[in-house]
Amino acid sequence: MVDEDEKPQQAAADASAPAKKKSKLPLILSAVVLLAGSGAAAWYLGVLPFSKKRHAEATAAVEEKAGEEGHGAKGEKGPGPILPLETFIANLADEGGSRYLKATFQVEFLGASVPPDVNGRLPQIRDLLLTLLSSKSFEDVRTLEGKQQLREEIIGHVNQVLDRDAVKAVYFTEFIVQ
Repeated sequence: MVDEDEKPQQAAADASAPAKKKSKLPLILSAVVLLAGSGAAAWYLGVLPFSKKRHAEATAAVEEKAGEEGHGAKGEKGPGPILPLETFIANLADEGGSRYLKATFQVEFLGASVPPDVNGRLPQIRDLLLTLLSSKSFEDVRTLEGKQQLREEIIGHVNQVLDRDAVKAVYFTEFIVQ
């Protein structure tokens, strides 16, 4: 009779063992979701060292320096110095090479004046921008989103040549695709 009493107790112990293993899964998933959410919040708030906060701090420092030098009050966001570039004409990367792009644009810089090393780097800037423009197809540049993407790429290429974040914006003054 002792064996009969042990069987129900052992069966109850066996039934509770799998239940404990299953109850750990939601706990582990909750911890993973909590960690991922915390990491995303830290990145968004700029707490992590590789977040977008560095660019914002650099821009604020340039604007603050310009305010101290008497080029506008602190926090005033007026237009920066603008450098007009000569017209670019480039064949587009479409099949047959029958389309071309004619674009004129101006580059706005952060700070109080055009960086002094820009004029010495104009051949490099023009070369990179001509290469960029000729790598685009008609489909790439025909939409508003495509033109905005092109602006961002131009900013990146000019900043790459200057080896720092110096460009604030790019303005197209002429944009013809034929």
